[in-house]
Amino acid sequence: MSLIVETSWLSALRLRPRPVACHRSPVVSKTSVHDQKGRQRMLDETRIDKLPSELLSTGVFADEQGGFIAGDIAASSVDQALQYWSAKSMLYASMRTLTDLDAAIEQLQANREIVRAQCADLADECAAQQVSGLDIAHENEWQHLTSVLAVNGRKSEISVSQQLGTAQQRCNELPLTMQAWQDRQIHLGHLMAIERAAETITVESRGAFEAEALPKAAGRTPQQLAPIARRLARKFECASLQKNHAEAFKERAVWVTPAEHGMATLNITTSAVLADAMLDRLRRAYRNKPDDDPRGMHQYMADTAAAVILTGTCDSGWLDNIKAEIVVTMPATMLTDQETGRAELPAGQLVDDDTALMLAGSVTSWTRLFTHPVTGVAVTADVYAPSASLRRFIQHRDRTCRFPGCSRVAKHADVDHTKDWQHGGKTTPDNLACLCRHHHTLKHRLGPDEGWKVRQAAPGVLEWTDPMGQIRRTEPEPSPAAIVLPGSQSD
Repeated sequence: MSLIVETSWLSALRLRPRPVACHRSPVVSKTSVHDQKGRQRMLDETRIDKLPSELLSTGVFADEQGGFIAGDIAASSVDQALQYWSAKSMLYASMRTLTDLDAAIEQLQANREIVRAQCADLADECAAQQVSGLDIAHENEWQHLTSVLAVNGRKSEISVSQQLGTAQQRCNELPLTMQAWQDRQIHLGHLMAIERAAETITVESRGAFEAEALPKAAGRTPQQLAPIARRLARKFECASLQKNHAEAFKERAVWVTPAEHGMATLNITTSAVLADAMLDRLRRAYRNKPDDDPRGMHQYMADTAAAVILTGTCDSGWLDNIKAEIVVTMPATMLTDQETGRAELPAGQLVDDDTALMLAGSVTSWTRLFTHPVTGVAVTADVYAPSASLRRFIQHRDRTCRFPGCSRVAKHADVDHTKDWQHGGKTTPDNLACLCRHHHTLKHRLGPDEGWKVRQAAPGVLEWTDPMGQIRRTEPEPSPAAIVLPGSQSD
């Protein structure tokens, strides 16, 4: 790669490598120096650390030990430093290309979905213009459409018919969301999150719902958008959450999905509260496993669940003494029947009123959260033990890992000092945030020079700067409630 390309890349990234002062004393003959100006001219001519301007333009500098620095990477030679910059430039160029390709593919997929809907609409229109019975005409037109597309695309007619029907429904019921997808404002994952949340409301209400839900997609992943969309959908639901949950709970089931190499996945569909309790109990079992057990977390949890289902007890015999903890957040007004349908699990899943009130009556302690009157974000907690209360408050405020795009529940995350404690960071709410173990390790392993930089612009508001210099801001979601019920037990 030429030096011109490297210079252009360096400017485009706005990287400014740190210049290192490197004055090495030259050997100068006393007889060749007649005055101060002559001596300075001699020093300038004999400096061995003076690099050609073409080399300096790439961001390579000499250090005091005779080596070279490219950014924050030490190199033993100019060639090695240039090779590093060349590889780094190609890496970032490839990353930008991949990002552009993903956006272009998303736009193509959106266009394809719109054209599918147009095909379905035109088939309906052709059927409506025929003299014969509408049902027969529609069936004929639909079979003609699906058979041709199936043959051309080497697909089954059933899958083509399903794709056409889904596209037609999306364009008719969620036109704003489809337009945002086509304009690259969201991608398919966001569309599906909004689509699933809209299933519980009437077709007439979906326009108003998506108008409120779409702005929430900005800067969020589909996993982060999903609980927010579900919360917004509650305002437009005709049936109560209690009724919807009762109907959905009838669909609980267990089934097996085959996998390769003699493996399979056991799927259990049940209420969110029970699922959260089962997963929490398995996590607690793993944290209490013997030190000499070599199994990883997922291996141990899978083996423990299989042993309990098949034999009724864990193979180590002590799982019976481990109780699950369920954390449910709900407003105090639910306890006085002034509000309904406001209880949630930490990940944002809704909890029906009967279950929430039953859990409220069975616990021995509550934690009261005080929220900001405008944003709704938790600002402090009313509890007794300071150290435990601070950790619990940070978990309830953040709700999930605070790394951009991560939606792992804060309950299972680390409470990290945004500014490291050894560098003067304080153990206060404005310097603490929840990071899952993966992103906590990532933050400290790479460090601010090579990895992500982070600061708290305000308590709970984190500004992350990626290695390419782009800033991303993450803010805690508004708390849906004022009371948290920890310690509810489910066996």
